Amino acid sequence: MLDKIDAGFLPWPEFERAVGALPLVSVDWVLLNPAGQMLLGHRRNAPARHWWFTPGGRVRKNEPLERCLQRVAVSELGLQASDVQGARLMGVWDHFYEDSAFSAEVSTHYVNLPHVLRLPHALDIKALPLDQHTAWRWQDVQAAAVADDVHPYVRVYAQWVVREGLLPS
Repeated sequence: MLDKIDAGFLPWPEFERAVGALPLVSVDWVLLNPAGQMLLGHRRNAPARHWWFTPGGRVRKNEPLERCLQRVAVSELGLQASDVQGARLMGVWDHFYEDSAFSAEVSTHYVNLPHVLRLPHALDIKALPLDQHTAWRWQDVQAAAVADDVHPYVRVYAQWVVREGLLPS
């Protein structure tokens, strides 16, 4: 059944109605390199368009959480599924947006499950895909926690990373 997950999308009109009526479940990757920087992408699409944000995606129907984390890591970041072992759930966070991928009038509510992962090396941001982001950058976590161009939800992630003592000493 897991190999059939990618085929099960709702048609856009039905998905738009669902987004307008229901919360979506999503994951974010808070990736940290050895220098204490987090990976941020400049979002191409609504919601959170034009903000620096962590990579992530929606959990699909019948997709186990671990499979979703692997799918997002592989498709958005070029990681191997085995690279995400040892990720730590940061908690459950509500993300509310006034707009959606469909229009400025359809709001979006995500129940988000961000995971933090310390990478043994920095990813080459020049090799990362640009279909959902216009650019990528590594940013110092403490700077991201207060940066005006970093989305407020990501600033909270950065503050959490600092508070949990996950930065190199």
